[in-house]
Amino acid sequence: MDWKKPIKFKIGSEDWEMPLNVLIMLIAITLALMGLGAWMGFQFGS
Repeated sequence: MDWKKPIKFKIGSEDWEMPLNVLIMLIAITLALMGLGAWMGFQFGS
């Protein structure tokens, strides 16, 4: 699998292009922060 393959997508009227490995890393960081925030919110709420 080519991890450096550029992925093209469009957000609004802007065209974006980034390597596959960077896109996967950003998605993983986002999901980790969302999970950590939900866990911390639950801990502080109880």
